[in-house]
Amino acid sequence: MTIPRFLMALIILYILAFKLNVQELGSFYSTAYGGLPMSLAKFWNLVQHIWPVVAVATIGGLAYNMRVMRANLLDTLNAQYVETARAKGLRESDVILKHAVPNALHPLVAYQGVVLPYMLAGEIEVAIIFALPTIGPAIVDSMKRGDVMVTGTILLILGATLIAGNIIADMLLAWMDPRVRLGDET
Repeated sequence: MTIPRFLMALIILYILAFKLNVQELGSFYSTAYGGLPMSLAKFWNLVQHIWPVVAVATIGGLAYNMRVMRANLLDTLNAQYVETARAKGLRESDVILKHAVPNALHPLVAYQGVVLPYMLAGEIEVAIIFALPTIGPAIVDSMKRGDVMVTGTILLILGATLIAGNIIADMLLAWMDPRVRLGDET
């Protein structure tokens, strides 16, 4: 969590460019796939080019998610219903997996809905370091130029993804835990 994402991106860029001698950095595809329609080979080439950004975003987000999940699980393991499940003689693995983990996941799932626009913005600093044309550098460039229309449009899109992410997170919470659902389902 304490390592800045731009530093991780610089280290990966250094390794790719100077140690592994990767030539095509700063694009989503190799030049051979430039104007071709999407195919399995072009998709695989995209995966080969985008994995550094995904790795930096995953490593940075994973540390926070693990920390939140650990704290939630420790709080949940001290709850009365968990103690009751233990008193009934359930195995510790069943107590953790069936009683504690589903309840500890609630804040984590809710947080993922809020993080969706940040993920779609392409990790602004990482996308700038890798010179990838994503939403993040586009909003920075439009703000630098003073282009209010482009900046406003991008912010509107990111706001819509925030709403969509929260709706998806709420639907996942309702699917995971029937107590979250509203209404009488008799």
